[in-house]
Amino acid sequence: MKSLPITALSRAVRAACLLGIAASGAAPAFAQDGDSAAAPQTKDLNTVVVTAGKRNESVREIAGSVSAITATELDALGAQSLSDYIQRTPGVVFNSYQPGVSQVVMRGIATSAGNVQGQTTTGFFLNEVPLTEPGWTIVVPDIDTFDLNRVEVLRGPQGTLFGSASMGGAINYIANLADASGFDAAAEATVSQTRNADVGFGAKAMVNVPVKQDLLAFRAVAQYRDDPGYLDNIGTGKQGANTTTLAGGRFSAVLTPAQGTTLSWLSLLQNTDSDDNAYQIKGLADLTRKTAVPEYTNTKVAVHSLRLDQDLDGMTLTALLAYQKKKQDWRFDYTPIRGAYNADLDLDLTSPLSIYSGGESTGKSLEVRLASDKGSRFEWLVGGMYFDTSKDLYETIGADGAAAAFDQSSLYGPGAGAVIAPDGRIFNAYYTHLSGSEAALFGEGSFSFTPEWKLTLGGRLFRTKVDSRSTQVGFSTYPGNPIVTPSQTKEDGFNPKVSLSYTPNDSVMFYGLVSEGFRFGTPNTSGLSAYPIPSGSKSDSLVNYELGTRTSWAGGRFLLDATAFYVDWKDIQLRLQTPDFYNYAANGGKAYSRGIELSTQWRPTDQFEWAGSVTWQHARLDQDLFILYYGTAPAGSQLPGSADWSINNTLRYHFDAAYDPTLSLSHQYLSKGISDLNSAVPGMTPNVQGNYNLFDLRYSMTFGGTEVSLWGTNLTDKRGITREVAEVNGIGQGIVRPRTVGMTVHWKY
Repeated sequence: MKSLPITALSRAVRAACLLGIAASGAAPAFAQDGDSAAAPQTKDLNTVVVTAGKRNESVREIAGSVSAITATELDALGAQSLSDYIQRTPGVVFNSYQPGVSQVVMRGIATSAGNVQGQTTTGFFLNEVPLTEPGWTIVVPDIDTFDLNRVEVLRGPQGTLFGSASMGGAINYIANLADASGFDAAAEATVSQTRNADVGFGAKAMVNVPVKQDLLAFRAVAQYRDDPGYLDNIGTGKQGANTTTLAGGRFSAVLTPAQGTTLSWLSLLQNTDSDDNAYQIKGLADLTRKTAVPEYTNTKVAVHSLRLDQDLDGMTLTALLAYQKKKQDWRFDYTPIRGAYNADLDLDLTSPLSIYSGGESTGKSLEVRLASDKGSRFEWLVGGMYFDTSKDLYETIGADGAAAAFDQSSLYGPGAGAVIAPDGRIFNAYYTHLSGSEAALFGEGSFSFTPEWKLTLGGRLFRTKVDSRSTQVGFSTYPGNPIVTPSQTKEDGFNPKVSLSYTPNDSVMFYGLVSEGFRFGTPNTSGLSAYPIPSGSKSDSLVNYELGTRTSWAGGRFLLDATAFYVDWKDIQLRLQTPDFYNYAANGGKAYSRGIELSTQWRPTDQFEWAGSVTWQHARLDQDLFILYYGTAPAGSQLPGSADWSINNTLRYHFDAAYDPTLSLSHQYLSKGISDLNSAVPGMTPNVQGNYNLFDLRYSMTFGGTEVSLWGTNLTDKRGITREVAEVNGIGQGIVRPRTVGMTVHWKY
C-alpha cells in the first residue's frame, strides 16, 4: 500500500508539538482521593493519585512514565471502550482488528499487530488483579469505562512489581468500589448512528448503597451496549454484518469492621458477542467483506477478587486473592481452501469449510505484600505472589456432510466417516490442555539521601512453568490412535530495577531509570497447518533505559513532561504465520526501540484547556531475522504494530453561561507501520497500517444532575487502517470505526 501524504494541518500540529507548544494525550487531570470518585475540578493539575507503585501516591512524584486517565477525562471524551482513549497517551498504539484480537503496543514492543501466541507484551489488570494469565491468554476483557475511577497506563517494563506479560508496559483499570459514606447512583443512555450501520444504543446504571454508614456498603454496575455493524458481507448477504453487543457489570462490597481494617470484594462479569469479523477485504467496495459464513467471536469473562488492607501502625498489609474464568469461541471461513482438501483426500465437500477455535481457562492468583507508610526517608515494599492457570484449547476444521464425503472417498471408504467425523461435520481436530504457573518474590525500597535526592532499588525473583498436552484426532490419524504430544517449559530468573530522582523544588523533578521485564515462554499448541512448526518459544526479556523530567508552571496550571528511552530486547518471541495462514510462536534475534515522549497539560483559565502529546520512536530489528517459508527480514526492519510518530491534541472550552456548555475538539495522528514481520522480508508485499488523522467533536450541557452531550467521532470519515493481515479470503483490513454521531444523557444522583 502506498503511503498517503501528511496533510498541511498534521505538519503544523507536528511542528507545534516538537516545539513543546502542544502535548499530552491525557487531558487535564483532576484532584481525587486514591480509590474514590473524582473530586471537583481544581486549578492545580498536580494532584492525581495513582497506585502504579502499589501504594497511593501522586502521579507527579513517580520516577517513571505513568499516565492517569481520570473518570472526569473519560466522561469528557465520551469514552466507552479501550480504543476511545488508550491511543491518546504518549508512546501507545492500539491495533484494532476484531473483538479479542486487538493489541496495545507500548514503545513499539510487539512482534505482531494482533494477538500473540503466548503472553501479550502489555499487561492488563483490574484493581491490580492480573488479567493476562501464564501461557497463551485466551481473552483480555475490554472493560467498559462507566463508573471507572481511572485508567493507569504504565509505559516501559513493569516486571518488578507487576510480573510477566508487562514487558512493554501495563494498563491498570481502577473501578470504583462500594462507599459506606452515603448513597449514590448514576445512569447513562446513548444513541448513535455510524455510517453504513443501523442505530446503536447503550444503557448503563450504577447504585451504591451504604448498609451501615462507615461500616458496610454495596455497589452494583450494569452495562449493555449494542454497536451495529458497518461492514456489508457480500458473501453471506448480510448488511452491517459485524454487529457487536456487550453485556455485563460489576459488583463490589466493602466492609470496614474496625479502624485500619478494610475488606473489599470486586466481581466483573462481561459477555461480548460479535456476529462477524470487523475487517474489510482490500480491493472490494468500501466497507465490504466477503466470506462464505459469518466469522463470529464470542467471549465470556468472570473475575472475582477479595482484598484485605490492614493498617499495622507504620505499615500496611495487603492480601489480594482472585479467581477468574474465561471462554472464547471463534469461527473463521476456510472455504477457499476447500478445493485443496477435496483434491488431496478425494472428497466432494460442497458446504462452506470453517475453522473453529477457542477454549476455556480458569485462573487463581494470590498476592501478599507489606508496605511502609509514606513520609519517611526510607520507604519499602516487599511481597510475594502466585498465579496458577488451567486451560483447554481447541482448533477444529469441519464442513456439513463431511462424514458422508469420507464414506464416499476412494482413500477412506464406507464406515470411515463415523470414525473421522463422529458429529458428521468436524473431520480434523487438535485439543490441548495447558497448565501454567508463576511464583515470585518482589520488593522495592527508596531512600532519600536529602530532601532532593531519592534512590530506588527493586527486584523480582520469579519461577515459571508451562505444561502442555496436545491430542490430534481426525483424518490425519485414521485409522490409528490419536497422536498425543506433551511439552513443558520451565524457567526462573531475576528482574532488577533502579531509579534516581532529583527534585530541587515542588515544580521540577528529573529522574533516571533502568528496569527489566520478561514474558513467559510457551509451547506451541499443535495446530492444523500442513507445515512443520517449532515446538514453542522460550521467554524473552528486555532492559529499558530512561531519562525524564516532570515540570509544573504557573501555579500548577501548566505541566510539561519529557522522556527519552532506549529499550534493548533479546530472544524476542515472534508471532509468525505459515503459508496456509496458521500462527505459531518462535524465538529469534534482537530488537531495540528508542524514542522521545513529550506531553503537556495547560489550563490558562478556568474555561480553557489544551492537552496533547507527541511521540517519536524508532523500533527496529537489531539483526537479520530468518522467517520460515518466507525468507529473511533484514536488520533495521520496523517492528510490527509500532509507529514512528504519534500526535494527540485536545482543545476544550467551558463557556461561562447558563447550563455550563462545554465544547471540545480532539485530534490524533498515527504514522505508517507494518502489521507483521513477514512484511519486512524483501520481495513480500507488505501489510501496512497507520498513516491517518482523526478528528472528534463533542458539545455538552448540564441541567442540574443531568448532562446531555452531542458528539461525533472520525468526523472526516477516514478509513484509517489499524491492522492489515493476509486472510484466506484476501487481505483483511481492520479499520477505524466510520464517522459516528450520537447523543449521550448522563444522570448522577
